[in-house]
Amino acid sequence: MEPSSPSSKRRKVEGLEGVADSQAARSVEDLVTPCYVGYLSIIQRNSERMLRRAQQLGCQLRPHMKTHKTIQGGILATGGTKRCITVSTLAEAEFYADAGFEDICYAVPITSEKLPRAAQLAKRCTFHVCIDHPAALEALCQFSEKVWSVFLMVDCGYGRDGVDPADPQSFAMAKGLAESPQTQLAGLYTHGGHSYDAQDKEAVQRIALEECEAVAKFAAALRAEPWKLQVPVVGVGSTPTCSNPPTALPGVTEMHPGNYIYYDTMQQALGSCSEKDIAVRVLMRVIGAYPKKNLLLVDMGWTACSKQGEASNFGRIEGYPQLKVVNLKQEAGLISSCDGSPLNFNDFPLGTLLRLEPYHSCAHTKQHDRIHILDEDRRTVLETWPICRGW
Repeated sequence: MEPSSPSSKRRKVEGLEGVADSQAARSVEDLVTPCYVGYLSIIQRNSERMLRRAQQLGCQLRPHMKTHKTIQGGILATGGTKRCITVSTLAEAEFYADAGFEDICYAVPITSEKLPRAAQLAKRCTFHVCIDHPAALEALCQFSEKVWSVFLMVDCGYGRDGVDPADPQSFAMAKGLAESPQTQLAGLYTHGGHSYDAQDKEAVQRIALEECEAVAKFAAALRAEPWKLQVPVVGVGSTPTCSNPPTALPGVTEMHPGNYIYYDTMQQALGSCSEKDIAVRVLMRVIGAYPKKNLLLVDMGWTACSKQGEASNFGRIEGYPQLKVVNLKQEAGLISSCDGSPLNFNDFPLGTLLRLEPYHSCAHTKQHDRIHILDEDRRTVLETWPICRGW
């Protein structure tokens, strides 16, 4: 089957109501490097697969936007509905609200200085905040301009944030949220981030079960005597646990993975995806060659790649398994052979384009303000999607 034409691919994305930075199709050779590129067909496939998985598990997908931070990615991740998303910054929440997205969850614990901005968002769309501390509940109750929709964050074993579901104070906080005239208990939110430390797919699935059980049992206890609380939503999610979930998620109503839309080499190592599912690359050019040192210099530094994943060579160079990134400076990087053998410098004249499959696409995305979306040929630029910046 012949690949779709650039114009047909562009129409497909615009048909999902994207507001792309429209421009004539051009070649990657015209792009200024370093830059960020995405393979449209893979982004679409990853999005559709997670939507189907959530449906099969009987869950609402509330995809996290922090990986891609684009309007067009949000449209694909929500199946075109522009509803029910998760964000990690108020800037993201405003970015998506400006584009007509609804039912937005700001999924980090909120503090009092952010409440005025949050209140403005809540006037424009259904907007939820998260808390895990009594002081945050008190701040919400004292901010009298509105009634807040609040998720209580639950620690399911990650140890980063969230209340202990076995602690009596956690039950008291849930009761306070449900009974205060200034707050409504939207539900429970947990993130199984410790799945990123798992060694294999089986370990990820064990963590997924623990994640599910921790939050579902807490929800059941809150609904039972003596509390008798309404807990509308019970949400779980990380890309590893949602990519390799248990066969069922009893008691869970939502899942909120985010990285899956792009994936990366870290997710591949965890068993979340295969290399063919990694949708993004950092594009760079060879700008120096040093045979005596067996090094190539490229115009991708940590400002275009991030320093995360240094022990794993910052990712993988597409199409060149013999190469690896050995060091990154601010605006330049060094590449050598994986096994120390001499490079064939004739294969890499100055100006040669190379593509890095990122170690962690969330971190790589944060280094850029736009992503160039490529056609099936991986050389034709269809569109450029703006990336949300700031906090």
